[in-house]
Amino acid sequence: MSDQAKLERRYRRLLAWYPALFRREHGEELIAVVMACSPDGQSRPGLAASADLIRSGLWMRLRPSVPRSAPTVAAAVRLMYAGAAVTTIGLIIAILSVVFVGGRAGSLRLLGHSQPLPVVIAVGIMVGLVLIGLWLWMARANSQGRNWARILSTVLFGLATLHLSGWTGVAQVVFAVVTWLLGLAVVWLLWRPTSTAFFKPPGLTQAGHSAEASPRSD
Repeated sequence: MSDQAKLERRYRRLLAWYPALFRREHGEELIAVVMACSPDGQSRPGLAASADLIRSGLWMRLRPSVPRSAPTVAAAVRLMYAGAAVTTIGLIIAILSVVFVGGRAGSLRLLGHSQPLPVVIAVGIMVGLVLIGLWLWMARANSQGRNWARILSTVLFGLATLHLSGWTGVAQVVFAVVTWLLGLAVVWLLWRPTSTAFFKPPGLTQAGHSAEASPRSD
């Protein structure tokens, strides 16, 4: 067995000190960091690196709660909840408008075709609930430091930007612009340097620094 294989196996044994959830989500990333910081020919972790990994793992087991978020992340989460509230208000107004206008005509155009009023209302409610659910889901996931949620939030904002010109009517345009501005602020806050530090896996930065500072052995 090569020195690199022995070193990796011993680092993986040290990961047993970490909670199982952390190992499943970030174990490979942590191994990649400590291995990259290890010199060629090293076959066992340094004493300082081993102690730091054990200490970090024990700390995470004793304090498993999600770490306190950065102020920028907390602000972004509040704006996401505001986005959900604005979307809810817009949905209510849209339903009332459809009932008022469609009640006279008996049907409305949807996707280029005339549809019965109940169908238009049902589709509108379904779309609105999906949008509200996305706001709430992203708020929760980002508040927990899920980096995939930050990326997905950015992708969703990009999709919303592409469809921004598709709205008609004063009320729809106003709500679309307001929610777009909220999304823009959210994305900007999520990618601030302080937010990026929060989204890094717990213990990963410390482990990397410790591996760099560990004694070099040939």
